[in-house]
Amino acid sequence: MNSKYFEIKDVFCSRLVDKIRMGQRDDDDLNDIQKNAVRWGDPMAHLVKKKHSEVVLPDIGDNERMKESGFIIPQEVPKHSWLKKGLDAAPYRYGIKSGRHWDGVDRSNGFEKQMFNRQNMKQATEREAYLWSVADM
Repeated sequence: MNSKYFEIKDVFCSRLVDKIRMGQRDDDDLNDIQKNAVRWGDPMAHLVKKKHSEVVLPDIGDNERMKESGFIIPQEVPKHSWLKKGLDAAPYRYGIKSGRHWDGVDRSNGFEKQMFNRQNMKQATEREAYLWSVADM
């Protein structure tokens, strides 16, 4: 574990006990410490990390038992990825680049592609009809 984490925790606990004993629960220092604390699973933690130069949370990714059990997700790009092949995957509505989160394979049944083609054809036909109708003006 990181020693800075324990230092912050000890300071927080000692101040909290002192403030509660004195009856001052509206303390700005304690409020700042609580706001700046980085917690696991916090969706807004990336905003707090900018204030700290080093990671406050412990790194449990080096545990060999976790790697053997498959708990740790590999961060490298798979061999079968489009990135390794040097090709880009076909664009789609979510906009995720192929990599470790998505292998670039379109597993849809083609409905969305046909729907968007029909919409584009309809818009193109309407645009062409409009341009043809105002061509003599």
